Amino acid sequence: IINSIKPNRKAFVIIPDGILLRQHSDKLRKFIKDQCFIDGIISLPINTFYTTPKKTYILAVTKKKGANNNHRSIINQQDPVFTYIASDIGETLDVNRFPTEKNDLVEMSNLFNQFKNSKRKFSSHSKRCKIFSIDDFDPNTHWAIDRWWSEKERIDLGIIEETRFIDIEEFKDVLAGTQKDIEDLIKELDEIQNN
Repeated sequence: IINSIKPNRKAFVIIPDGILLRQHSDKLRKFIKDQCFIDGIISLPINTFYTTPKKTYILAVTKKKGANNNHRSIINQQDPVFTYIASDIGETLDVNRFPTEKNDLVEMSNLFNQFKNSKRKFSSHSKRCKIFSIDDFDPNTHWAIDRWWSEKERIDLGIIEETRFIDIEEFKDVLAGTQKDIEDLIKELDEIQNN
């Protein structure tokens, strides 16, 4: 895709997480960074695409000006990179694909348009949006931006669930409560059977 677009033109490409995560994709990440300005990376939820139960991202790039690949690779990006984590896309992520009220893509689109107009001065109050320096995008490390949010931030966004640890006494209480519930159900079943 990068080779097919003309210099100074933009591309928005849906990519699988492997390109951003795999260690042996470092040459591809280097090629992207050498040939393009990285405008943004948007994390999409699993099952965004019905037939693709994988994590996907939108990679927004602008091809650098230059006569050839070597010339483009010496042009360094100065602007920061827009990142966003979308959890809801305006429809359920199951087989039915029912429309829903929640759609993070609307906010993402609005923020990205604001970012494009003033990349170096842009700031966002959205917990789903962060701006990173281009220096953070080292081709030898992963670019899976949703992992760049802290665990607490991902819990607050509902992306992951909080891990809760209980001590042995609490666990015994949980088991005792479960045992009582089971005994009550057995009594009810015995009554139904007797009647």
